[in-house]
Amino acid sequence: MHFLHSIKYSMTKNGRYYAMLFEIKCDRFMSHGQPRPAIRFHSGLNTVLGGKSADNSIGKSTFMLIIDYAFGGDTYKDSDAAHHLGNHLIKFAFEFNDTKYYFSRDIVNFNDINICDSSYNTQETIRLDKFKDFLFESYKINLPYTTFRDIIGRYLRIYGKDNHSSTRPLDSYHGEKAEVAITALEKLFNVYWKIEEYKSALSNKEEIKKTFNKARKLELVPFSITTQTQYKKNEAAIQQLKNELSKLIEQTDRKLASDDLAQADEAAEIKGKITALKRQRSRLKSQLEIVNVSISGGFTQSVADLAELAQFFPNANMRKISEVESFHGKMQNILSNELDEESQRLKLLIDSLSKEISSLEDEQRALGIPSKVPKSFLDNYTELQRKISGLEAQNKAYNDTKVFVADVKTAKESLSQAQETELRYIETAINEQMVRFNDVIYGGKRKAPVIDLVDGSKYIFWTPDDSGTGTSYKSLIVFDLSILKLTPLPAIAHDSLIFKNIADEPISNIIKLYKEFDKQIFIAFDKDEAYSEETSKILNETSVLHLNSNGDELFGYSWGETKS
Repeated sequence: MHFLHSIKYSMTKNGRYYAMLFEIKCDRFMSHGQPRPAIRFHSGLNTVLGGKSADNSIGKSTFMLIIDYAFGGDTYKDSDAAHHLGNHLIKFAFEFNDTKYYFSRDIVNFNDINICDSSYNTQETIRLDKFKDFLFESYKINLPYTTFRDIIGRYLRIYGKDNHSSTRPLDSYHGEKAEVAITALEKLFNVYWKIEEYKSALSNKEEIKKTFNKARKLELVPFSITTQTQYKKNEAAIQQLKNELSKLIEQTDRKLASDDLAQADEAAEIKGKITALKRQRSRLKSQLEIVNVSISGGFTQSVADLAELAQFFPNANMRKISEVESFHGKMQNILSNELDEESQRLKLLIDSLSKEISSLEDEQRALGIPSKVPKSFLDNYTELQRKISGLEAQNKAYNDTKVFVADVKTAKESLSQAQETELRYIETAINEQMVRFNDVIYGGKRKAPVIDLVDGSKYIFWTPDDSGTGTSYKSLIVFDLSILKLTPLPAIAHDSLIFKNIADEPISNIIKLYKEFDKQIFIAFDKDEAYSEETSKILNETSVLHLNSNGDELFGYSWGETKS
């Protein structure tokens, strides 16, 4: 069954596409010693009702975690139920238009999803990630840069998931960085693509700056100056060396012809090339030695590290070689793959370099040292040029660093400007919708909650002039309903703990507000007869599961009770 390619998105008769969790069943679900039938869901509000006495430890939160498990979550596998029951199979089905898809998932092999027939006989087993991709596609979320769980997991607020803070509604768990949570919101509102390039550019600039600074710390680049004062001191030294070079030429032979000087420059250049090529050949010979030793069963790690470091940083300070650990793994990987092939390649390169060195040496001999230019002059001339080049390289590196810093600053400013526009759009949309929902709950007599997406790295969520616990959790519900209304978020869940401190009147209006949605909303609720007749009617009409104590718990008993 290749189910990822089997979905046909034909429209229903009324022209609307619908997608929902259809049922959950488990052979361990019991009521008074009898197996519970499959728990069927419907569009809109789905209520798990507790007893009149608001009993705890009867399985409301556990069943909510099982709903999350069916949606690809993993908290349930670490729950008390999983611990006490041991391995057991959760069976569940989704319906997309008129087609149902049946699955099962156990506790031990939680990363495996079984594709089943309608009797829950396993037909094929796939990995969890593939199943979540299937839900992402089947719910027609159609958002780039995000995943099914990063969307829905944040809004299934269930005891045990640690995501029900009344002041941190964007966080998927306690302690998540605000920047990560805000990015998830940007993706959910489909504006992230507008700022992703700015974030990528900033990340690239920061990585370049970080890499350069690390190389500077390890003294792998000619960069020993960090201040403008040192830069100016180098400039002065460069000018002094150039003056010495001019005097050297003048003092050596005032009658030196310009073509002789050119010949001297050419001789020095050839000498430099030969030196560089010999150094490169020496490095390759060292690498060949390592390869040959490895082929014969040995490996000299220190030689390998030295050869690799010399490849990338010929002027590296070898005292720092112990700090460059990253080169070790790279060389080992190369040597462990195709050693024979690497040996042949190195031999060819060494032969090629030897021929090039020989050719340059012939060219040097043919050129000769100009008769009017003593060898001491050529040596001093070359040394002064080397010092000048070294100081110029230091100053160039200093200027490069200033460019890297400026590039990061510019990238941050560009990102901030792009993000500011999109965050204000999201913020305004949510706040306006929360006002509308809050007015439904309070008849326009109470202030609505407010979210402030400050700058992409932090956010604030509060209700003006009211920090009470009941108001805070009411505001959390209003926020979630606003997100459900404004985005492709397919479902939300609110556990019973969220309702405990909210007054009766706003609870009744919240229940009515839930009832207006076609998207699935899952709630766990206690004391249904404590509210108005209309509220109780809605709760009972939308109920998918009743749980009580004394044998009517989700699994037929409570492991929290002491045995007499």
